[in-house]
Amino acid sequence: MDFKGKVAVITGGASGIGRSVALALAKLGTDIVVADLDDTRLGEVRKEIEGMGRRALAVHCDVLKDADIDNLAEETFKTMSKVDILFNNAGVSIRGRMENISMKDWEWIVGINLFGVVRGIHAFLPHMLERGSGYIINTASGNGLVGSEPPAVASEGIPYTASKFGVVGLSEGLFGYLRPQGIMVSVLCPALVRTSIATNARYIMSDSEKKAKLQDAEKLFTKNMGKAADALDVMESDDAAQLVIKSMEEKRFFIITHESQYEHLMRRGQDYRKLEKYLQDAFGK
Repeated sequence: MDFKGKVAVITGGASGIGRSVALALAKLGTDIVVADLDDTRLGEVRKEIEGMGRRALAVHCDVLKDADIDNLAEETFKTMSKVDILFNNAGVSIRGRMENISMKDWEWIVGINLFGVVRGIHAFLPHMLERGSGYIINTASGNGLVGSEPPAVASEGIPYTASKFGVVGLSEGLFGYLRPQGIMVSVLCPALVRTSIATNARYIMSDSEKKAKLQDAEKLFTKNMGKAADALDVMESDDAAQLVIKSMEEKRFFIITHESQYEHLMRRGQDYRKLEKYLQDAFGK
């Protein structure tokens, strides 16, 4: 795939994987539209892209809001005239036990993680269909492939897992629908990648529990992580970005960051009766 002269729109583009993909594509000659809520970081990324000699547009955008996505599309077409790549990357997390999570919190996480992707597709897909070309990448999660985790983790991440399973299902449907029309679709399913999603999560728990969770996230997802985090194979966001680029070149549907994910996915897909036994063994009958 030739990235030179293409235009990419990236939500959640001010930090983490979104920022890394924006810069990686810019190095390959792509003009970039970055969308995010963090105006300061948006400005920094825009300057970095312009420093590479590429056109850059930074748009304040909350993917939870229809009006913001509509404005993103309007500004993009006004400035760039076209869109070749859409990276629906913005995402959030909630940690807390199911019985303590309010409907407003459910609406927030599903509204961003799943409907944020839908809004992006709704805004830019007609343009791609009209041109008969394009590439859509949706960010899900390793939790969108295999939702079962150790009980202590699974009990706190059900809304996140549910929203990310939705992104995978949406992406599979889009792949079958759009590929015959010249539009490629991939779904990014990162495992442990160094981003700010854990430290920026909503924690529905006591202050002491939240403090402990934030400390754990700090150990894992900051530059000062220790040996325990190294052993868990935390990937740098720049490395994840290179994987995204390579997967686009090879037109892979699943973009999976860690080899161990393939084993879990294959075990899940081989036989659902085995999956049932695995869940019973892991969580207790």
